[in-house]
Amino acid sequence: MSDNFQLNCLKGRLAEHLVQDLFAQNGYNVFNYGLERTHPFLSRELRNNYHTTSKALRFMPDFVVQSSLTGDLFYMEVKYRSNGCFGFEDKFKDFPYKNAWFVIVSPEKIQCMHYKRLAAGFSITADTNYRLGRVRSFHLSKESIAEYEGYARQVFAGFRSE
Repeated sequence: MSDNFQLNCLKGRLAEHLVQDLFAQNGYNVFNYGLERTHPFLSRELRNNYHTTSKALRFMPDFVVQSSLTGDLFYMEVKYRSNGCFGFEDKFKDFPYKNAWFVIVSPEKIQCMHYKRLAAGFSITADTNYRLGRVRSFHLSKESIAEYEGYARQVFAGFRSE
């Protein structure tokens, strides 16, 4: 595996951990769900396997979060993007979790968009303002979101030379 691949995996894990902790600090139950976190060996084995079941397993969202206020459950897929941009590529056209939320962590901010909007052609850029605090389904304090965006700036500052 290349050093770049390892570095990208590290950045992704850091982004996942920030989002996991942000939700936990706001009273959510957070359950690891993604294959990379629950079964890393199997994840590597299935990387180039295109069988239907293999694809479904590889696309499992990173977390399931449950609101302690309402009991609502949400699929959560977390992506790190140094430029803050995310839109659906071909690999997401068969994404099986149509109710998932995609949380995009960048060194500048944390944004969020539902699968349906992404599938409809919308995208997240450094200039958009799809902030977590604006998602009515989530009950996250604006102060904690700002705090974790500050953590993201600190954590990813060392990667600016990407």
